[in-house]
Amino acid sequence: MAPVKENVNKVELHYFFADESHSMNALIRNKCESYLLGIFKEISSVLNARLLTESEAFTEGGLREKFLLRGKHEHLCSFAASVFHYILPLEVDIEKVVSEENKQSAKQSIEQLRKELKEYEHDKNFKINMENAAALFAGNLKIIKLKSNFFRHLSNSEKVTKLSVQLLNADGTHSGKANVVNRKRFSTYMLVADTLKPETDEAAMIEIVSPVLKTGSYKWKGVYVQKGKTINFSMKDVAFKEEVINQSIPFKNGTRIECVLESTRKMNEFGEVVVTGYSVLTVSKKLDGESVTETPQGKVVRKKKEVEMQQLDLFGSLFQ
Repeated sequence: MAPVKENVNKVELHYFFADESHSMNALIRNKCESYLLGIFKEISSVLNARLLTESEAFTEGGLREKFLLRGKHEHLCSFAASVFHYILPLEVDIEKVVSEENKQSAKQSIEQLRKELKEYEHDKNFKINMENAAALFAGNLKIIKLKSNFFRHLSNSEKVTKLSVQLLNADGTHSGKANVVNRKRFSTYMLVADTLKPETDEAAMIEIVSPVLKTGSYKWKGVYVQKGKTINFSMKDVAFKEEVINQSIPFKNGTRIECVLESTRKMNEFGEVVVTGYSVLTVSKKLDGESVTETPQGKVVRKKKEVEMQQLDLFGSLFQ
């Protein structure tokens, strides 16, 4: 990703056609534009900048579409334009991105970038960590999904042979080189599936609203305390489930369980991550007011963690 260039606040998308026409299916173009605007919006959100994206008149040469970024701070407009120019033609290994997803690390990277941009605002000689910025936007799941949607819809226009993305100066002149994506590469940007790696909460607290007291694949209902929301979930701790069905484990108002909770996730059309289901994998403890009962499976999990911690302490002491 290139360093910030002042007064570069425009992006030009050039659609190349197989014929000599200068028009495009309006439904396809409008749908594509909605995803592009979504990408601009997400970049603006990450930068914590209130940027307005305006569309300028089309020009010929196939079809050229220009987006003008406006905002209170010119350097943020320039930076956002540079991010878009870099990210749209960038191919991403989605499996790698999902497997290495780290929300805490991403949050720290965003905070670092925002701090550096503020420093740059006061000192134009300040060097922004472009590697951090590039990795941050390359791994943004919402942008990846919106980009996938864009190329999927663009591929429906058979006469489009390639697409180029070019940065423009404030006066409309070209800045730097155009990034080009040929039609044969469009499919490499399209996600095969929208499902993501499940998230696991190792110490989820759930207040039971409706336990299932008979056999079958019925859903339990409870309040996910950490999130403050009511959820329906599958009880996949077989031992705990059998004890409940055999009425060996009583429930009363306010009963809670501490458990390993798995959340299955997917991306919707707009790149937002939504939870599609919850499953309790292991119940560690049952809590009734001040009374806390550790389950046999909870003891196994706890002892396993204690052994792992002892091993970490052992290896840590060897290198001190």
